[in-house]
Amino acid sequence: MNVKEYLSRYHETEEKILKLQQIVAEYLRLANTIPGVNLDQIRVDGTRKLDAPFVKWIHKALEVEDEIKELTNSLETIKNEILDCISALKNPEYERLLIYRYIDLLNWQIIADKMFISVSTLKRWHNNSLELLKK
Repeated sequence: MNVKEYLSRYHETEEKILKLQQIVAEYLRLANTIPGVNLDQIRVDGTRKLDAPFVKWIHKALEVEDEIKELTNSLETIKNEILDCISALKNPEYERLLIYRYIDLLNWQIIADKMFISVSTLKRWHNNSLELLKK
């Protein structure tokens, strides 16, 4: 794992949580719908399912919610690890830059405006800070 991937873990985990929350919402929507009759299916004599059709969607939603809880608990740990790594630079400008970029997820122009420097200087500082983190 390179430095950029390491620093991007916080945002990637946040995105994964959001996607899983959308999946839970879809499962709950499916649990609240009434399935229609499927006449195209081949009827096979055998044991019938005795569970209501919505039960499987509720179970799936609960499983995904458990995964969301685990990721949410690990999110703070990931953030603290990244902040500890960034604070090891001992350069306040580099630290601010990396926090804006990898924790707050701001684009280059907004970071440059906040730090009152040009985008080219900002990118040069970014490369320098990543090189320092590699060591």
